[in-house]
Amino acid sequence: MGFQRTLLSKIMSQVKLFHNSDPVKIQLRNETNRSVSLTDYVAEKCPSLVGPKAVYHPTSYLFNGHLQTGYAAYHNYSPTAHEVIYERELVDTPDGGIFSLDWTPTKEGLENDQTPTLVVLHGLTGGSDESYIRCILEIVTYPPFNYRAVVMNSRGCANTDILTPHIYSGGYTNDLRTALKHIQSRLAPGTPLVGIGFSLGSNVLVKYLGEEGDKTPFKAAISVANPFDFRSSMDRLDESFIGKNVYSVAMANNLKKAFGKHLDTLAKGGKINPDEIMSSKTMRQFDDACTRKMFDFTTVNNYYRDASSCRFIEHVKVPLLCLNALDDPIAHGICIPYDEIKTNPNIVLATTKYGGHIGWFEHNAYPTRWMAKPLTEFIVAMFQAFDVRDNQGDKLEPANIDDTIDQIQSHVSHGKTA
Repeated sequence: MGFQRTLLSKIMSQVKLFHNSDPVKIQLRNETNRSVSLTDYVAEKCPSLVGPKAVYHPTSYLFNGHLQTGYAAYHNYSPTAHEVIYERELVDTPDGGIFSLDWTPTKEGLENDQTPTLVVLHGLTGGSDESYIRCILEIVTYPPFNYRAVVMNSRGCANTDILTPHIYSGGYTNDLRTALKHIQSRLAPGTPLVGIGFSLGSNVLVKYLGEEGDKTPFKAAISVANPFDFRSSMDRLDESFIGKNVYSVAMANNLKKAFGKHLDTLAKGGKINPDEIMSSKTMRQFDDACTRKMFDFTTVNNYYRDASSCRFIEHVKVPLLCLNALDDPIAHGICIPYDEIKTNPNIVLATTKYGGHIGWFEHNAYPTRWMAKPLTEFIVAMFQAFDVRDNQGDKLEPANIDDTIDQIQSHVSHGKTA
């Protein structure tokens, strides 16, 4: 019994928060304009981040970041209790390219209501079908929440074509600007938007927010497993055997698979050598052969420096939650810009000791993602703060939110899908 207690104590992680000593105030228009600090609001609405319930218990056999990260790849094909059904829309870019938007539950009639809308950015070579995205959307787009979501699939991702010699990157934010302008044109005026980005997508989101300051249409945002500092993150990968020979190789292969079918189009710009790209073995080699050349950087390290959201995070002007696991082998904990985050009153950083890269699996028989609770709590809190609809439905308390998530995730655990 004593051994079991010791083992459990070793594989539990109290959530730790980092923030400015004088957080920004939020005006709650739906609560007689009550003014509350961001951290006090998080404490009220997000028990998975603050208080006795703010503890993450990893799946016992996924006890380190490598195992959590590896299981995430396996789990990516797992069903959700609520099927997330998308309706696709292609959006033209100013240079003649396209990216796709996957709307759920529908892309029709958007101009007729002001349903709060979650804008989602995926990770490297990902897309709307990623399990880390579906595990959130299966909750927030279904009763009792009934919010809307739209996933932005980057050029070449999620079966989106590449029509011009131009790709996306971790530092390219213009396609996001185009997406937001289009999304706003489809929605009723005043519809609140909250952004959430995962991994590479979180870096793009935070960099964009820092560039835009108070000009962004987002009311709030969430960054999940952000690498923050590309140069440092890549150095950490190259320093370890598994980083350089497993993770870096896997990411490079995913990029070659995504862009390989479009090499003839990409080569028309005269910037890249397709053979050099396809012979690259690691992430750094791919970025040197392709990414930095496509975006006109003289060295790959200059690309990494320019793309890193740690340079922009202190300029973010909307409430931003950052969630990172300190044992993440890809978005390494040492790269988190603690000082810059603590200078900004708009940001709350939450860290866990365990969780891997977009893992955070808990339970043993049928692991599900713990992150669904804190992320949903924050999404609902921000939407409730900025919802402009006359009929907003019943206000959900945090306990009701967490109970709903438990019920949804238990359906998958028992093999029941809607």
